[in-house]
Amino acid sequence: MRKVCDCRLNTGVYMKKLFAGLMLFSMSLISFQAWALWGCDGASKEAKPEWVSKLDYSLPGFYVGVGSAGKEGKNREEQIKAAASNAKSNLAQGIEARIILENKQSTQVNNQGVKQDAQTNVTVSAEEVLRGLKTKDQWIDKDTCSVYTLVVISVDSVKQAKREKTMKLKFEKFKELLAEGEDRNKNQDIRLRRNFLENAQATLADIDLSLLQEEAQGKVYVKRLNDAITLMNKETSQVRGRMALVALNTDGTLNAGVMGKMLDQLRASDIPTERLLGACNTEDECRTMATKRGFSKLALLKAASKVEISQMGARKGTITIIRTIYDIENHKQQGPHTVSAQVIGWSNEELDWNAAAEKAMQGLN
Repeated sequence: MRKVCDCRLNTGVYMKKLFAGLMLFSMSLISFQAWALWGCDGASKEAKPEWVSKLDYSLPGFYVGVGSAGKEGKNREEQIKAAASNAKSNLAQGIEARIILENKQSTQVNNQGVKQDAQTNVTVSAEEVLRGLKTKDQWIDKDTCSVYTLVVISVDSVKQAKREKTMKLKFEKFKELLAEGEDRNKNQDIRLRRNFLENAQATLADIDLSLLQEEAQGKVYVKRLNDAITLMNKETSQVRGRMALVALNTDGTLNAGVMGKMLDQLRASDIPTERLLGACNTEDECRTMATKRGFSKLALLKAASKVEISQMGARKGTITIIRTIYDIENHKQQGPHTVSAQVIGWSNEELDWNAAAEKAMQGLN
């Protein structure tokens, strides 16, 4: 009897195995195609360059940075970007280390009495320095598919960036000094404001405005400085060699008219004078104010009055004036000189304090 084989089950198993094999072959084919598309196709034919294998690779006149990126999980474009980023980072670190070393060496030289370059200790950021960055070469390893990138920037370009940063910092300092010199409310001392403006002028002379992005704005500030100096010179010329006047009523009994009369008489002297009307309340305040405003001298009158009643009921008024002249420039003073005068009346209203002040002032001539 002929034996019949039921092959349906075996055929099914065979078909499953065949399908699995085809799938595996297809996946292998896809992987191979993907590898061909972005794998090591396009790998460099040249031998490994020196800048890849030599850790201390250098290029005269340039700072160099080398970066690499493996293939793990990246396509070719991602590899190239990663390698370039790593190269830029390594370059920035190398430049920073070089600048720190140069600053240290310059400081040591400076301590030995040699004048230090103003821009030596200026630190620049990667963004400021690497504007002139260039990709010089790229190499792809055919064995590992790693991408290597060489970036360079010239030493002169870095020096230029440092110089631009130096000018920027100096310009900021110049603007601060100018603002202080212009602010009469904050700096009432004319000598202090002049010092700020002179320092601003000296700082400006050391700034190359052509290196600043705000060159046009810089010219505006230059005009402001010139205007401030012109105003300062005018203000100084108005008070230089002149004497400031002030009269203080120490007990508050004399009216403004009497105090003004005393000042008018003092102004009749040969020395050019000006008043400080209500500018100060104490002797120290008056001296400080006159100094800040640039006066060469200060004539200070301190006046007081008192009233006595006689046995007959008459009023006797006495005005006492103390004059002190301060030579501010030479730190000297004349006086104090004290004078007094009296007036008589039957009531306080009849006391002629103007006449008393005039009489007393004549005693100071």
